[in-house]
Amino acid sequence: MFTRRNWATAAEVVAVKRRAFLGAVGSMASLGTLAYTTRADDPLAVRIWLSERAGRYDGVADRVRAFLARTLALERRRVEPTVGGTVSVSTEDAARLTSRGEWPLALASGGLGGRDIDPVSGVNLLVTDGGMRDAPTGYGAPHVASVGGARHIDRLESVDDLLGDEWIVPTTTAARTMHVLLHEVGHALGLAHRHGVAVRSGDAVVATPMLSSYAWDPDFTPSSTRCGGAIPSTDGRERRLDFAFSACARRELAAD
Repeated sequence: MFTRRNWATAAEVVAVKRRAFLGAVGSMASLGTLAYTTRADDPLAVRIWLSERAGRYDGVADRVRAFLARTLALERRRVEPTVGGTVSVSTEDAARLTSRGEWPLALASGGLGGRDIDPVSGVNLLVTDGGMRDAPTGYGAPHVASVGGARHIDRLESVDDLLGDEWIVPTTTAARTMHVLLHEVGHALGLAHRHGVAVRSGDAVVATPMLSSYAWDPDFTPSSTRCGGAIPSTDGRERRLDFAFSACARRELAAD
């Protein structure tokens, strides 16, 4: 039963959540204005932070940096991934940290000198030790992204050992985690699911980062695609991951 006090408490909670949501939206907008100060020939800045738990795994930040440098290498623009350090967060749920505003607000506070966080104009990526089993495992919005799975990235091969010359790999948990990370970074750069492609290749179905695991989800219905036809049915075929963004996604990134 609602008492007068309970009603007041509920109203206060709603007000706090509304302020957090509006603050997050404003933070994303303020981060977006940083992009207008850069030129097309400036390097694409990507900065990586780790939650304190993710920071316990040696080499995760460097592994992420190496994969981003390789996979975001654009023909018309240099890519400069850097490491920002560790940050204290309220949860390892990476999707919640961005979608509910905590990570965007932390970036906005850092940009104003309120926290020891120095945001960049390209992508501000937070990696946590959150689970990768239940979706959503990450979230991407303009200039802001977060993803879980640090423990899996810690077990991932080096970018040279995993990708070699082909860039197409089997779907392991570690490889899928890095693929999802690229997916959320793609969203932070303005790409959508329609910039992804899944194609049959021999006995496998191969998905690029902007589709990633959505390619295997029977309940996923993408909007009209800019990059190709319908997602093929696996029908028992092997599921493989292409770490190269689709041709039309690369054109979109190079045009920014």
